[in-house]
Amino acid sequence: MIEIERLCPQGDENCAMGVDKKAIIARYKMYDNWDVLVAEENGKVAGWIGLTLKTAPEQKEKYAYITEVMVDPAFQRTGIATRLIKEAEKKAQETEAAYAYCYIYEPNKASRLLFEKMGYSKMTGIKFPGISTYKKLDVPPEYSIKTVDTKKIDDAVALINEYNSGFTHFTPFTGQTFESHLKLVPSYGPENFWVVRDMDSKIVACAGLWDSSELFNLCYAREPAAVKAMKLVFGVLSHVTKVPKFPAEGEYFKILYIVDYAFDKRQPDAMMALLKYLNNFSIDMRQDFLMAMTDPEDDLLEVMKKLKPQTETWNVFAKPFEGNLPAFSQFYVDIRDMVP
Repeated sequence: MIEIERLCPQGDENCAMGVDKKAIIARYKMYDNWDVLVAEENGKVAGWIGLTLKTAPEQKEKYAYITEVMVDPAFQRTGIATRLIKEAEKKAQETEAAYAYCYIYEPNKASRLLFEKMGYSKMTGIKFPGISTYKKLDVPPEYSIKTVDTKKIDDAVALINEYNSGFTHFTPFTGQTFESHLKLVPSYGPENFWVVRDMDSKIVACAGLWDSSELFNLCYAREPAAVKAMKLVFGVLSHVTKVPKFPAEGEYFKILYIVDYAFDKRQPDAMMALLKYLNNFSIDMRQDFLMAMTDPEDDLLEVMKKLKPQTETWNVFAKPFEGNLPAFSQFYVDIRDMVP
């Protein structure tokens, strides 16, 4: 199954993302309820689909997340993907899910057309701003930045809950559930979560760094023209100054993901201080990029803009099984869903 996935980059002839997973089902261990359905043809694995079942916090409404649909290139265009999606939808409805959603990489026209044909609608476009960490930045001295003290985690949790209040799919944390969340995600943990305090010792920003390489690595299987052009420019400039590093086509990115971030919106400078701190940490860890995953209206994007990120888009598609879909105008990104 891993070999099949390596043969299926996500995108089109102009831009495609390649994924290398350590194990097919490792991602699912982060969820309580999940299933993987496999299609076989003549005794061979022809494809598979994964899904998880979640519950909305207030309405107690159940919904399904379709994690992935993979079909061996030898069996593509034979209806297997359609069959797998129908089986996953049937499974979701048996568990009383009201709707299903999935992420589709923006250049992946084939997946978009397939899901649209099956009744899914584009709800929003999640932004993935990536910062190249190639030179150290000055962190303002008026802020104290330290890893979280788990005995005093409640203040950080309160900030996260306030920041994400009203976002679709956000379940408010307690101190206990947030600490469990930190420990559940591989290569995360309290030691990789920082809080920023102002001169009054109040927590005004926080964020974690997640090294996803234990679960997966990403590369450009087909490099977009814009990246090729930037590499040519930076190649010339590299003789006179420090420049961002861009991996070669097929070379895996060294990425740390900025997750569980929040900040006092009256103090965006506190979040900028934390981003600069994490930039320097990334360099010390010999990583090349910091990347966040945000709703397109998230205030973090305005802060990150000053660091000149390169931004990718993954679109959220959803289909109701009963009633109407919830509003996706402000959408909380569950980091567990970000394994492609």
